[in-house]
Parts: sequence; structure tokens; C-alpha cells
Amino acid sequence: MSNERMPIKALESALNEVISIKLKDQRVFRGRLTRCDIYMNLTLADAEELEDEEVRAKYGSILIRGNNILWIQIPE
Repeated sequence: MSNERMPIKALESALNEVISIKLKDQRVFRGRLTRCDIYMNLTLADAEELEDEEVRAKYGSILIRGNNILWIQIPE
């Protein structure tokens, strides 16, 4: 598999971009990706929790464990 098709490389290229993440418990978060590791643990700055496309709560910086992630939306 080429480096461009590896998920971790896609995440690294999205550092400092705003991404959306859906967790296995169906919660959705949006924020600026500040860190990621090989386990897909992510740190978001200026994070918001969304419900039906509306902001439900605002957070400063949050850590999301990779094993809780259902999907990640990265801007093109």
C-alpha cells in the first residue's frame, strides 16, 4: 500500500485543518486537528459537539481515543 493511501498519512496531512469525527456512541465532534498518533488517537482544539448539525457544546481541547472512532471526515 502506498503512503498516500494509508489513513495515518491522510490524518497527518490534515494537521491544523478542521475535521469531523463520529464516535461509536453516535456523538459527532468537529475541531482543528492538532495531534494524531499511530493508534489514531486524536487531539482537537476549539472542539464542538454537534447534534443534528447544530452545536450542542463547545470545548477547548479534547482527546479522542482511536478505538472509539467510527469515521473521520477530512476536508479535501
